[in-house]
Amino acid sequence: MSVDAHIHFWRLARGDNLALSPSMYPIYRDLEPPDLRPHLDAAGVRRIIAVQAAETLAENLYTLGLARRFPWIAGVVGWIDPASPSVIEEVAALSSNPRFKGVRPVRDDNRSIAWMLDAGLEPGWKAFSDAGLVLEFLVQDYRDVALVTEFVTAHPAMSVVLDHCAKPDIAGGRFEPWAADIAALARHRQVACKLSGLLNCAAPGAGAAALAPYAGRVLEVFGADRVVWASDWPPLELAATYGDWRRVSLELLANLTPAERLAVLGGNAERIYRLAPDGKET
Repeated sequence: MSVDAHIHFWRLARGDNLALSPSMYPIYRDLEPPDLRPHLDAAGVRRIIAVQAAETLAENLYTLGLARRFPWIAGVVGWIDPASPSVIEEVAALSSNPRFKGVRPVRDDNRSIAWMLDAGLEPGWKAFSDAGLVLEFLVQDYRDVALVTEFVTAHPAMSVVLDHCAKPDIAGGRFEPWAADIAALARHRQVACKLSGLLNCAAPGAGAAALAPYAGRVLEVFGADRVVWASDWPPLELAATYGDWRRVSLELLANLTPAERLAVLGGNAERIYRLAPDGKET
């Protein structure tokens, strides 16, 4: 039961996705569930997790509303400001919806995640943890991986997911210090890593061969039980089609056992995000 663990939706008229710009012309348009569904059907993907794309509470209502309309949106990872003076109430309100599975805190598009180490944010992290929410890290600069390790060392009870393998510099051929930092992070067993975003980090036209050292490192240090397949659609379309990424992904996973492939392609997402049995979402 394949799961795509990282999908974004947006409607431009809502006006709160400030990371989008007209320069991103292939994806600078409304992109919603009916636009995605043909890609899922072609790839044999049954369910998805919608992930925040705007730094507003209002976007949570939009994505949860979409999940109500389209039951194959099995979970939502939303946005809450951990510094909010009403963070406890915001967490209580959103986590009362069974589709709300996690939080991806983003500030200024996370050009650096150093802000997340502020000790004043502890009440927010505790509220997320007490509610059983997964905490996702958007790392825009692979050199910030060490900061993620610092965070999880201080919060050993939190379930953490690292997005997009922390965006290694594949196009530039840089393997270190990313590889060493990823290994250090993976020693913390509460951390999983999304196998996504790699084609966007590579040179145009790159295939499995260019990505293999990086994907292989992630699979080596996290193990097949803590790697979660995802597409990062629609930003993926700035580099390749959904079908291209699915094909490349299967090449990258070819050396796994059948059970390990099933785990990466869906089973791990079902476990980490505590998804309802397929077809039984409420």
